Amino acid sequence: MPVGKDKWNAGRTWETLQARILAFLKTNPEQGFSDNEIYNGLGYKTGSGFWDIMAEIANLLTIQNALDALVKEGNINAKIVKETVGEITYYMVA
Repeated sequence: MPVGKDKWNAGRTWETLQARILAFLKTNPEQGFSDNEIYNGLGYKTGSGFWDIMAEIANLLTIQNALDALVKEGNINAKIVKETVGEITYYMVA
């Protein structure tokens, strides 16, 4: 459904997902974040219903693709950190 001019003007400027991730990581340049922490930091919410979970998986995969591209471009670094249970990949601004 189209939006009127008032609603349009109240909206925020569109940014690429990569730009949003980079901006989030730059707010805390001395810390590394997991993909789940980045997901939450960007304002995505987790749900409990089947379709909520399916959307969350799709969003996490999209975020993972953006993280991979940012690492490949040299904008961020990735490190695999051993945790109490398993290993987690953390991302930090380069």
